[in-house]
Amino acid sequence: MASLYFKNGVLKYWRKNAPNAIAFEEKSEIKKILLLKFNEPVQPIAVQIAVLIGNIARYDCPQEWIELVPTLVEVVQNNDLLVQHRGLLVLLQVVKVLSSKRLQRDRIHFEELTTKLYDFILNLWDVFTQLFYTNIQGQAALEMCAANLEKAIISLRILKKLTIYGVPGPHLSPKCMLFIRVVFQRLKELLDCRLRVKQIDKQQNVSKNLTEQVEKFIIKHMKFLNLFFETHPASFVEFIPAAFNFSFHYVFHEGTNLIFEDNVITFPNFAIQCLNLIKGILSHSLINVDGDKEQIINKAKNEFFTPERLSYIFEKIIMHYFLLTSEEFELWDSDPESYVLDEGGDSWKYNLRSCTEAFYMILFQKYSPMLIVELQKFISKSQSITLTESSNISDLLIKDSIYNATGLAVFNLFDEINFDEWFTQQLLEELKFKTHNFRIIRKRIIWLIGRWTGVRFSKSLRPEVYRACVELLQPSEDLAVRLTASKTLKNIMDDFEFDAEQFLEFLEPVIALLFSLLKESNECDTKMTVLYVMSFIIEKMSMSIKLEVESLIQYLPMLWEESREHDMLRCAIISTLLQIIKALYEIPTPEPIVAFIYQIIKMSTNINEPSHVYLLDEGLELWLIVVQYSKAMNNDLLKLCDNLLPLIEQSSNNLRTCLAITETYSFLCPEVFLPSYGKDIIKTCHYLLSDLRAEGVIVIYRLFLTILRVARKYSIELLRPYLVEVFRKYYEHEGFLQINQIYLQMIARVLILDQVTFSMILTEMGIPDALEKILTTWLNDMPIVGRSHEKKLLALALTSLITVSNDIIFDNFSSIMTNISETLNDITNEDEQSGAKVEFLILADDNEDEIGMIMHGYGFIDTENLQNETPHYDRCRKVCLQDPIHVIVLKDYLQSQLIALKSSIGAERYQTLLSRIDLQILKELSDFVSLGVQFPI
Repeated sequence: MASLYFKNGVLKYWRKNAPNAIAFEEKSEIKKILLLKFNEPVQPIAVQIAVLIGNIARYDCPQEWIELVPTLVEVVQNNDLLVQHRGLLVLLQVVKVLSSKRLQRDRIHFEELTTKLYDFILNLWDVFTQLFYTNIQGQAALEMCAANLEKAIISLRILKKLTIYGVPGPHLSPKCMLFIRVVFQRLKELLDCRLRVKQIDKQQNVSKNLTEQVEKFIIKHMKFLNLFFETHPASFVEFIPAAFNFSFHYVFHEGTNLIFEDNVITFPNFAIQCLNLIKGILSHSLINVDGDKEQIINKAKNEFFTPERLSYIFEKIIMHYFLLTSEEFELWDSDPESYVLDEGGDSWKYNLRSCTEAFYMILFQKYSPMLIVELQKFISKSQSITLTESSNISDLLIKDSIYNATGLAVFNLFDEINFDEWFTQQLLEELKFKTHNFRIIRKRIIWLIGRWTGVRFSKSLRPEVYRACVELLQPSEDLAVRLTASKTLKNIMDDFEFDAEQFLEFLEPVIALLFSLLKESNECDTKMTVLYVMSFIIEKMSMSIKLEVESLIQYLPMLWEESREHDMLRCAIISTLLQIIKALYEIPTPEPIVAFIYQIIKMSTNINEPSHVYLLDEGLELWLIVVQYSKAMNNDLLKLCDNLLPLIEQSSNNLRTCLAITETYSFLCPEVFLPSYGKDIIKTCHYLLSDLRAEGVIVIYRLFLTILRVARKYSIELLRPYLVEVFRKYYEHEGFLQINQIYLQMIARVLILDQVTFSMILTEMGIPDALEKILTTWLNDMPIVGRSHEKKLLALALTSLITVSNDIIFDNFSSIMTNISETLNDITNEDEQSGAKVEFLILADDNEDEIGMIMHGYGFIDTENLQNETPHYDRCRKVCLQDPIHVIVLKDYLQSQLIALKSSIGAERYQTLLSRIDLQILKELSDFVSLGVQFPI
């Protein structure tokens, strides 16, 4: 505990600028004491102290701890074996830490350190390795063997860091090149030594600890070669022939008897490293190499990968590495869910089958013409093997291996193999065998079909595949086969040629069978996979689905309870619910399920629940969809909003979704939602404005605009405390153009809704020229407004102003009429039949396409909802149809306002106002309205 606390304290307080940092004098004393004692007897404590010294070295080495490395070199040369080991352990941690620093200055320091240490560490590695050989040959005590081997391993780890990160051009360093060359020879010696150590372990009947250490040492060498190639590919060029021959010799020659016993590989981790080395060389694009090195590379590949050797490697892969092993059968029988789990990712780094498959695909990619011919031979061989219920398992394993090789190479074979014919004439027949051993073939064939579907597979044969999947999903079938069939089903449906009508007859049985599979699965990952397949099918068939999924919905609450410890499974459940709601919103949902959905939303969006960290994104998405698809407000749905305000206050990445939920509630029932939660939400949003970037500010003000649309009377009262700031910000006219345009839209909305409030706000600003400055800026900004509906909103507000008896309005009358005229020209089209001017923003109830486009332009709906109408769509539609922009005909409103203006100010002053307008503008206006006076136009 003391060593741990000491280490953590250094991490926290050693930096000079850390709060309560350790004083310089105290640091000096600590460093002095740490270098006095290297005989800690307990290994875990020694490791912690070594890590501690490494952490200090990160901050102080080399400038402020010059004596560290010389002291460690001296300690490593000590005759006391324990002191020597502890010194090496500390040196490893110091080198490890210093090699990880990436600033140019630090890299130069590490290169200087490497120059000083390289020969010394290289010699240590060689000496300790030779001592280990001598100990084994002289049958020394196992403790002595293990001690020298451990020191050799630590020396190699230090050497690896120095070589990879401390030598900028290894090919320019004779010592580095010698080291790489010796590594290949050392590996051969260690593989021979491994066999002798295994014999010693058997004879002395002791644990395999020493054998495991030898194997660890071998793997460390192989990992070093792989990392060296990845980091310094140009420096590795001269070793490519040796790497090819070495790896090929040990991986594909069972006769060497070094990693094989009775044709079974006994050292898979070594084989993985060898295969990864060949694969890395084949797949790596060696850049910045001169012409000579490029010729060496190509020559090495051509000389090694001859047609004969490729054929040999290909046969070994299929007839050995791709065959299922006894260990795989044991896993299949004991834990079929783990057996079919898709490891993916970096599994090729540690799993022999994944590694071999990755190597095979690279090989096929690089030498496809030759390997296609080889594979076709094996496919012909598999087709010649006639299977019966009593077929030998070896025939099944060979077929499985060939089918696997074919499936992995599908993208190279689509022009070479008639899969439709193969499927109908052979594969379908082989799927019919139901004996236990034939599960191998059934699983592989249905996997192969899934691979081929995305490449080339006749649409007319899809129903046969669906039928086969239904058969393989039956509860009587092997669990691994059922899980594979479910994944294949998803792959087939996730294809651009998928036809929902073809699948319709299989929909109900497939859902029922997947539901049964879901209940029988035990592992969280398996349940997630099956749930994903089910939700994908529901989403894909949402336009056609009419089946009763009550059994699935009833099962989900039970599954939710069982998954308390599996938050990712709960995420999958939420995603499935989301798809069900989208697909089946027209079907009444049972009350218990509605309550269950509300419970999920409440828990996953409650910031006081620990699991909300994992569930929040899916929970918010579900919440949004539930509100959008709800036909009416209820108390439980409204009560969920208790979670909304704390989420908005966090101002996190989910703010946009939270505001979308707020907006959707406002459409659903503004008269209930806004009085209950609107005031606090708007207050919080206003508070956040000062901390948000322009994008966030726009999102919040767009919410305010929506509230002005959906609750015209109440919205003014709700937003009243913050409108003065909006007016003032537009008066100042600073910041982004887009934000200023939103301010202007809010001002226009207020003016249209309530001129008294508009006037009061101007008075509250306390600025004498507020109206004049705002109006002038408005008239200057209006020509650059791009959207027709926004421009019309501003024109309507200006039109409402022209009857106001105010000198500022009269002074700007000409500019007001000019902007209104330009807007009329922008928003009207000429009727083809009558030739009359028709405003296209006026919405008729039956003009669905235009309504949908306008709602999408406002951001009320997305394109998905545009195609699939929902209750939210209907509510947005209603708001649009009642909006002044789409109800009031601008030219008619302008005509009535001009008549009112003439009546209120008299004909003489009215004519004076019109005389200030440009004659061309008057002519354009006269096309829309009657001006009531004659002008010599």
